[in-house]
Amino acid sequence: MADNRGPLLAVLAAGAAVLMMGGRKSGGSGGGGGGVSKIRNTNPIWPLVHGPDPKIATGGGKSLGASRPNNRQHAGIDIIAPAGTVLVAMEAGTIVATNAWAGPDAKSLLLETDSGFVVNYGAVAPGSWHEFGLGVGSHVGAGQPIARIGRYPHGSAMLHFELYAAGTRKNARWTAGKNPPENLLDPTAYLERASNRVMT
Repeated sequence: MADNRGPLLAVLAAGAAVLMMGGRKSGGSGGGGGGVSKIRNTNPIWPLVHGPDPKIATGGGKSLGASRPNNRQHAGIDIIAPAGTVLVAMEAGTIVATNAWAGPDAKSLLLETDSGFVVNYGAVAPGSWHEFGLGVGSHVGAGQPIARIGRYPHGSAMLHFELYAAGTRKNARWTAGKNPPENLLDPTAYLERASNRVMT
């Protein structure tokens, strides 16, 4: 299989630089560097079936730390994929929340991993977790299908990916010009590790 991670790794490196400019040191306990040493002890699986997609969003306000409307900065990394694409648990863990996200066709699902992170899968098709017999409180195994990508009100589809410290139950707002929220972790190293393990 050809290695198509070049575009992915370049964008992830840029994202890490953005968070570093936010004022946190890489490897800290939260916000901006966020548990890099802890990430080194994980073995996550790529969150989308069929592997890394080179269409990582790098502009239009969708890259990590980019300016967004309403005086905020983008707290995640967007991975472009068609609506309906199956999402999988990156590690074994428990679904701890499903929240409103963007419009009627894009919700968020939060998975707290047994290793102590919370993955926020944004822009998930509402109720798609029920297709897999799951809900809040369900424990899942690494690589298990958990939901499908939904659709934003303007018609685009993607996985909006965020990583948080244990205990998080809702995504955090990153106010423009401020340091990242304390519980927001830099997802760069985590996604890079996951790009080596792909469900097909």
